[in-house]
Amino acid sequence: MGTAKRERQKANRQARLEELAKQARKEKTKKRGLTIGVVVVGGVLLLFGLAWLVGGDDDETSTPAVTTVDPTASTVAPASTAPLDTADLPASTDATGTTEAAASTTAAPTTTVAFEFGEADCPEEDGSSDLPDSFDGPPALCIDPSKTYTAEVTTNKGAFTIELNTEGAPGNVNNFVTLARWGYYDGTGCHRIIADFVVQCGRPGEDETAPGYTVADELPGAGEYAEGVVAMANTGAPNTGGGQWFIITGPNGASLPPQYTILGTVTKGLDTTVQALANLADPTAENGVPPLVPVEITSVTITQS
Repeated sequence: MGTAKRERQKANRQARLEELAKQARKEKTKKRGLTIGVVVVGGVLLLFGLAWLVGGDDDETSTPAVTTVDPTASTVAPASTAPLDTADLPASTDATGTTEAAASTTAAPTTTVAFEFGEADCPEEDGSSDLPDSFDGPPALCIDPSKTYTAEVTTNKGAFTIELNTEGAPGNVNNFVTLARWGYYDGTGCHRIIADFVVQCGRPGEDETAPGYTVADELPGAGEYAEGVVAMANTGAPNTGGGQWFIITGPNGASLPPQYTILGTVTKGLDTTVQALANLADPTAENGVPPLVPVEITSVTITQS
């Protein structure tokens, strides 16, 4: 009996120990779960707090929109409304002697850069220098940009005076003044005249490549052309002016796109000499060449003040 009782007591004690161990495991698991929950909730609260500090008040501050630009996109300028055929536009010739007319559409504005003068010699201011057989390139700065310059153009049909655009186109005015002082324009003529459009001058004989170099554009803004404005002719491509120039004599010329550097404005002789030249347009001549009778420039005299 004693032995059986002890066995029962031993079994009961073992059962109680197992029950206590089971309860201890449950308590340990419960505490672990509570700990994990606290950590998770604390982390979430921490993240919300950081977001609030960094983001600010969404009701007052919003993220600015970002505009993306296609780097391959180009701006297309509107077509000119001038009632002109491309063959009627003032043109000089390229180095190959081929005449090109300027496009009838308005080119997009060119970025403005400082005019770069050349290194060729300057003539005497009084016009006493002998005209060289050829030029080494565009001239150096030969004028004083702070001065006022005028050009008296004497032709076999009378004279007219141009007030030169030193402020707006110092590089091209410098080129024109330098050529005039060399006597470059003496004996040249006005070879193209188109009614209500332009009188184009400054070509020595049939030499379409003279003076043998080009100068950069100094282009005006839109709407600056008017009757009496004198501008540089070119081949139709940018930066191809040289020696030729034209006088706007009518509304068609005033409607040109701003692709020609303004040299100046006729201040004397517009209604007399220039009008007389404009009246020599031959309506049957191709592109205004030649006029009804030859027009000769005997001299271009520069005055500085």
